[in-house]
Amino acid sequence: WCRAELLLAYAFMTTGRNVLVVPAGFAGSSGHGMDGYEIVLANPRETVDTLTNPNDRPVIASLTGVAERSTAFSCWRVCVKQSTVSVLISCAFNVCCCCQWCGLYALLNSRNVQPGTAKMRKYVPRQQAMER
Repeated sequence: WCRAELLLAYAFMTTGRNVLVVPAGFAGSSGHGMDGYEIVLANPRETVDTLTNPNDRPVIASLTGVAERSTAFSCWRVCVKQSTVSVLISCAFNVCCCCQWCGLYALLNSRNVQPGTAKMRKYVPRQQAMER
């Protein structure tokens, strides 16, 4: 289920490329900061043999399919969203920049959900915060 949850977060959440993981034993904020590392999104279908409840297989397969077909962060949608944030941004992108920067920004921030190849950044509290 955890792999399916990460895949759905990547597909549909605005901050889906960056995930905060709060491990067991975390005592709270102590000002020590966060450590981030890049992971490859695992395919939830590959681990269905280790499920505690075999009846979850079709649900996980269905959710994985929904995430893979997602167009929530396609280049076009990111472009439209970013260029219509405000009147100022709209004028800056579409009039002053002739939409070239808008298109580049959209391309860099678009996501294509591909389990096994898509990458996300995972953040965890630094070890000092765990030892309190």
